[in-house]
Amino acid sequence: MTHQKPPPPPSPSQVLWGECVSGAMYVEDFKRAAKEAGFSYPVAFPASEIQVLDPSMRALLGPARFYSITYRLFKLPGLLESVCEDYGQHAIYKGTIPGSEGAYTLDAGHTFEAGRPHPVCGNTAAMCGEGGVSWLARHFEVVGDRSTHHGLFGCGAGGKHPVPMAAASGGGAAAGGCC
Repeated sequence: MTHQKPPPPPSPSQVLWGECVSGAMYVEDFKRAAKEAGFSYPVAFPASEIQVLDPSMRALLGPARFYSITYRLFKLPGLLESVCEDYGQHAIYKGTIPGSEGAYTLDAGHTFEAGRPHPVCGNTAAMCGEGGVSWLARHFEVVGDRSTHHGLFGCGAGGKHPVPMAAASGGGAAAGGCC
């Protein structure tokens, strides 16, 4: 009977790779790659910071912070606006998505209660199916058009959809709602 020597413990970089931390992307790199792949205006769900508690890993990472971020991506015709513009539109969720009959969360700034009108910017109107081009069109009624421009939409994120500004960048996640 031979005794095999146990394998050596993984290196810190192997642990980081195995925990999906060392393969992280900067938020702006991800958004750029999504746009290059034909997706317009990626929107994010609330980000969760990945806590690195092991002291040796923490020392290896230094001040870098990591977040788990889920994005919803759309391929919509034409260019969406770079900021939230107000055209006086609103969207009504029909409650028809299985598992989300009472409410539907589009992203970090938009949860639509079924049957209730919700004011939206032009970009959100497009994502909810304005003109029938989004997969969400059968689940929403978008009321209004873009014939009257009222200026910037009163978003909590400075006229932009809330997207965390840090993934592996060492900065904090931005908060706030939009549309």
